[in-house]
Amino acid sequence: MQEPSHANLVALRDGLQALLDDRQAKYAAWRDSVALAKDGMRDAIPTVRTAIDKCRAYFGRSNPRLLDYNIAPYSLRTPSEIPAAPEAITAEPAGVGKIKIDWSNVTDAKFYELWRAEEDPQKPGQELRFALVKTLTKTIYTDSGLTSGRRYYYKVRAGNAAGMGEFSAVADCVAP
Repeated sequence: MQEPSHANLVALRDGLQALLDDRQAKYAAWRDSVALAKDGMRDAIPTVRTAIDKCRAYFGRSNPRLLDYNIAPYSLRTPSEIPAAPEAITAEPAGVGKIKIDWSNVTDAKFYELWRAEEDPQKPGQELRFALVKTLTKTIYTDSGLTSGRRYYYKVRAGNAAGMGEFSAVADCVAP
């Protein structure tokens, strides 16, 4: 079997690089389109990494010379880039049937999810059931249309393309 020429190897490397660049661009577009995805994103990243590793292992086994070339890997976000939990969350009255909630800005956060639970006066001490109120890009929100005299509980978490961070502490307030 004849050894491939340097020019053929360079052409092969460039072709593979173009293929990887194309796949990387398609992956980046996909990743950006699901930037607001909730919990499933963290599960998808290891799967994508595993697929890339298997592809590299396959091509390296079929042609060991390909491993001599520096083909840039996909740039994937790691779980360490998932935003931290927001801190300093506060809830305070903001008028009849309104509560103002604010919290500290989180580095690398692209959006925040604000969750609310309300205490049932007929069942004190029951477990709180939180529901998503709104997805926001700011660190302040006024919740309106609330029942006066009822206690509301809030928590928030930050997110970005890498996934969702942990929830903040819980803040509570009685709606005026």
